[in-house]
Amino acid sequence: MTTLRVGAAVFDSGSERAGYVDALNGSLVRLVRPSGLTWEARRISVRPATHWERRQLAALAALHRKQLPAVGGTS
Repeated sequence: MTTLRVGAAVFDSGSERAGYVDALNGSLVRLVRPSGLTWEARRISVRPATHWERRQLAALAALHRKQLPAVGGTS
């Protein structure tokens, strides 16, 4: 497997979810989704995300940004 790095898009086969590497801690990897959901996965169950999975994460990020209330907007 390629070396994992913080910020890399990956797929966790244990949870069947794509996410970004947030931290590495020995045999565990902390992952985060665009919504802020975080979880830990075993390093052995994590692989680089496919093109489709990276697009899925980008779409989730766009949807999450759209659903957030505007900060500092005028009312």
